[in-house]
Amino acid sequence: MAMPDPTTKKPLDWKSVVRVMSLALPYRNTLILAGTLSLLGAGLSLALPLFARNAVDQVTKLKDVGALDRAAFGIIGITLLAAAMSYAQYVMISKIGHRIVMELRNRVFGHLLRLPVTYFDSKRSGDIASFLSNDISQIQSVATSDVVNFASNLIKLIGGIVIAVVIDWQLCLFVVVLLGVMMAVFVVLGKRLRKLNRSALDRLSESMGAMTESLGQVRLVKAFVREDHETQKSFESLDKVFRLNVQSSRWEAAMGSIALTGFTALLIIVLWYGGRGVMSGTLSPGAIVGFFLVVTIISGPMGELASLTTRIQRAVGAADRVFEILDEAPERDEPKQAVKEGGPCDVTFTGVNFQYIDGQPVLENFDFRLAGGKVTALVGPSGGGKSTVASLLYRFYEPKSGSIQIDGQEVSELPLSELRSMIGIVPQETLLFSDTIFANLHYGNLEASREEVLAAAKAANVDEFVREFVDGYDTKIGERGVTLSGGQRQRVAIARAILKNPRILVLDEATSALDAQSESYVQEALDRLMEGRTTLVIAHRLSTVQNADTIAVLKDGQIAESGRHEELLARQGTYAQLQNLLH
Repeated sequence: MAMPDPTTKKPLDWKSVVRVMSLALPYRNTLILAGTLSLLGAGLSLALPLFARNAVDQVTKLKDVGALDRAAFGIIGITLLAAAMSYAQYVMISKIGHRIVMELRNRVFGHLLRLPVTYFDSKRSGDIASFLSNDISQIQSVATSDVVNFASNLIKLIGGIVIAVVIDWQLCLFVVVLLGVMMAVFVVLGKRLRKLNRSALDRLSESMGAMTESLGQVRLVKAFVREDHETQKSFESLDKVFRLNVQSSRWEAAMGSIALTGFTALLIIVLWYGGRGVMSGTLSPGAIVGFFLVVTIISGPMGELASLTTRIQRAVGAADRVFEILDEAPERDEPKQAVKEGGPCDVTFTGVNFQYIDGQPVLENFDFRLAGGKVTALVGPSGGGKSTVASLLYRFYEPKSGSIQIDGQEVSELPLSELRSMIGIVPQETLLFSDTIFANLHYGNLEASREEVLAAAKAANVDEFVREFVDGYDTKIGERGVTLSGGQRQRVAIARAILKNPRILVLDEATSALDAQSESYVQEALDRLMEGRTTLVIAHRLSTVQNADTIAVLKDGQIAESGRHEELLARQGTYAQLQNLLH
């Protein structure tokens, strides 16, 4: 993934902020309750300065120790009540925040699964994992607690200023001017902080992608003794993240230092101006105490609003990346007709042209037919586009032009789910989940009973090797089925396809990587699977397709010739040349 230049980032987009906050709309009733508690707590906090001012002045004038005791208990009571409200609000907000993160992660994951394959061709799994973990976590507070606390802090700030005006407008003027200068500085620094945070997230995604890739290829790393090389690559990548985070921390520290300096300046102004006022008789001691409390109350919201700016900058940077995924168009699924019911299908490719992004043409004016209920083999040199034909049939990719039909129906006009449900595939590299053997078999048809799953396993010769495991079908097979042999993995894939019961079967180099003994087991299972189905056999080894009803030779993006094995050999064309190269 290309890394963006932090110096070219756009300024804070408030539409993104609103979009983040809109995630909390389904919980608005709870948020309103939490907000009400927060506002009541803010009101109690604002009552403290006036309460303290009157109490101190009364004690000073009347020398009433009892009034001092009552004032102390009153302040304690107000504080405890405000704390109880804060606790209730925090619990409610936290629950909503965790719920939003859970639902957003699931929403993004679900959307990712519906994106076209072309999206994943240019992305790494580590980048996507970072989206689902780090980026979404950054959004949590801005979408929940910050919404509620913003109103509370704003009321405290405005209310504190009003109380300060009531106590002494001239002293308040000093405070407001200083606050205005500080907030302006926070806005300027916040823009820079957002750029750094976004760049750091991008770099972290890149690092996680590289590490995930290395761990996924750990056998290759060990085979070439590249542990130190990969570790050094990881360090260099993470060091870039470290440097960006250090820069970000410096800006955050600068904002914190400015806030601390501003707060200290406020206290000095109050002490200096208030002391002179008391000595001149224009201010009472109670007014000074009240003003000190006002400054304390104001400084809290001021710091929160300053850090809110930082969090918003950080969250919007993360949200931009998350919303980029959600804004990606899903696979085109505009069904105009339902799939025809029936048995084996007739499949035709007519005038199909296709090329991968920024690549050379793979198929050019490609004409090809899979006869219903027959076995059609597609052979040709490696990299010639044989597997691309299967991908186009699945609609993993869309052709540039031309027509692909099943029983006379355009595949682009069929519902994607119905189209893919009628096609089964046994690939060269079997794709298995890190789960039990039974779960991987059951994946072919989640509605199948255990008896149906076991029947498919027996038909694919899976039952023979499963009996050797202590846990049988409940045996965990590790990531990508690493604890199984190549032949065993292929038999699991065949059983999964049997359970799916597809009308069209694609065998993509299904036995090319197997030894003779494993191939015999797999071929026996494949023969059962192919019975009565429209079958496309993609092969590089010609020995595996000699019994096919039709063999088509793909060369330079077109079908060079087709026929039965003996016919093609007799023609002495491309097929015969390929046969001679292998002998």
